[in-house]
Amino acid sequence: MMPPARLVLTALHDGVLVVTLNDPARRNPLSTLMREQLIAALAAASADDAVRVAVLTGADGAFSSGGDLSAMPPATKEDSDKRMSRIRTLVQLVAGSAKPMIAAVEGPAAGISVGLMAACDIVIMAEGAKALFPFTRLGLLPDGGVMGTLSHRIGRSAAKRVLMLGDPVGASEALTLGLADEAVPAGQALQRAVDVAVVLAGRAPRSLAAIKDFFAAGRLDVDDALAAEQRIQRELYYSQDFAEGKAAFFDRREPRFTGN
Repeated sequence: MMPPARLVLTALHDGVLVVTLNDPARRNPLSTLMREQLIAALAAASADDAVRVAVLTGADGAFSSGGDLSAMPPATKEDSDKRMSRIRTLVQLVAGSAKPMIAAVEGPAAGISVGLMAACDIVIMAEGAKALFPFTRLGLLPDGGVMGTLSHRIGRSAAKRVLMLGDPVGASEALTLGLADEAVPAGQALQRAVDVAVVLAGRAPRSLAAIKDFFAAGRLDVDDALAAEQRIQRELYYSQDFAEGKAAFFDRREPRFTGN
């Protein structure tokens, strides 16, 4: 029996894990096998102290063509429930990770993959990249958490319009809307994402995790922020990382954080 194809590739260097969707002949669709390999890779990254930041990208100039339409619909409604449960697990691993997640987007990002992209903390899109929303052309509900992640990024009204009309959103429009955080020349999304990841890998992990947790919970007002500060800061004040950050500040050197 042939071993399963490696549809998700990982490479770790200096705390930055690059996770590559790897089915380039089909523009990296999130097939059942790819989803399971991606879930395994992200779960392992979450538990690995050597991983400080993860970069999610696609092979050969495409982010992802989205769900594998040839495998839809699932055989039964029970199978549909199982499929959507695994998609939920996948998106939660991206959105709920304590570690920064960066999307490096070249070419098309379609359907469910836009949900993953928008769930990342930072999105870098290359010129020529497009976010594609085929749902209302197919008669399906937007999935991959995109109704939530897109709303958080660009606002409810804009998200509703984009999802209903289903028009492609290029890098420049994505930057204007807030779907992308940076637009870079074609072919440079991954390198820019790694450069940003290297910077974040040098920041204090517990500080980054606390910031992610605050925004992931949907807290928006000042009272929520002040309450979170009171709860979390009392732990961070006495952490080894704060002691190191303070010493590095006075020594005029770069800190060496451990996450403790």
